[in-house]
Amino acid sequence: MDRNAYQSELDRVQFTEAGKSALTDALMAEQAGPAVRRRSFWMKRGTAAVLAAVLLVGTAAAVTASLWDRYFGGLDPAEQAVVDTRSGDLPGAVSSNGAVMTPQAAFGTDGVFYLMLEVEAPEGTVLPTQGEDWLYSLSSFDDPKNWACLETAEGRRVENLTYSLDLTCLEDSDPTDNKITVVVEVLADGDLTGLTVHIPGLWMWATDGTYTPLFTGEFTFPISEGMGEESVMTLDVAGVTTETPWGSVVLETLELSPLGARWSYRIPPDTAQAAREEEQAAWEEPPAVVGVDEDGDTTAMEVTITPGAPLSAVLRDGTEVSVNDSFSGEEDGLQVCSGTFGIPLDLAQVSYLLWGGTEIPLL
Repeated sequence: MDRNAYQSELDRVQFTEAGKSALTDALMAEQAGPAVRRRSFWMKRGTAAVLAAVLLVGTAAAVTASLWDRYFGGLDPAEQAVVDTRSGDLPGAVSSNGAVMTPQAAFGTDGVFYLMLEVEAPEGTVLPTQGEDWLYSLSSFDDPKNWACLETAEGRRVENLTYSLDLTCLEDSDPTDNKITVVVEVLADGDLTGLTVHIPGLWMWATDGTYTPLFTGEFTFPISEGMGEESVMTLDVAGVTTETPWGSVVLETLELSPLGARWSYRIPPDTAQAAREEEQAAWEEPPAVVGVDEDGDTTAMEVTITPGAPLSAVLRDGTEVSVNDSFSGEEDGLQVCSGTFGIPLDLAQVSYLLWGGTEIPLL
């Protein structure tokens, strides 16, 4: 199963804490050591709740002329132009407790921000290549004080946005030294202007749920301004429908940028009822077991179905580019979703959007 399929299933299913841990173990055990690993989490508007999920991605491309080729796996001239026109001022390096984080590149648009960092651990600390049973993390989720987060310019945690912070480690040319290069991707359901990314350190996160600190400190980077806010398109999609296995769902809003999309949709009563009936049927069957602990106790999977459909952009040459890394939640009776494209897109090359099986033209 590929990364998009994992994400689609995680978007539809909610797990108990034990179930999430066990599923993570299973996902990581089935992957054979890719060169780049990604750790992501999201924070929900107005809460301190954090969902940790592990996403595994493929091998990074070799270093080329563009720094962002290492992250996206190669950019053509039109894609590179999207990055160039949405690159803002680069924050300065930050030192704390003997460690240094140095911004290498940054770009974004409304609700999306990418920050590439060279991370240098204190002298004598080796930063090896990630293993099959552990990943780097910018947070330690066993202590809220050690969560990476968005903050205001005054240093207060942001609580009026739903957002995700995603960490990707790029291929390391020297796994015996104290340096790695990472990309922090910020995805939010609102404006990021004036906010900062706060990073409390670097940890090794193991599949048994333990966190080993490599270093801690205070690393804060302002989100660059002037990154092409005018490039966001608002499409007239109210009433557009698509089919799901439980019935139709109805679009309400859709905003599109070269980097991703935000959309909201309504689940009609008949569709919601069909999903509830399938949930009930699942509970009446023997529960699926997703983990067994050292004492032999099993962990059952807890299932909640939210009908929805994937979103992608179809280019004029027929290439389909999916929205990745999406998160969703409910607001005012609507399902609200956000996500990024796997590569920056020149919207002039987009023929139409595909929501499930429904085509949405760009006019």
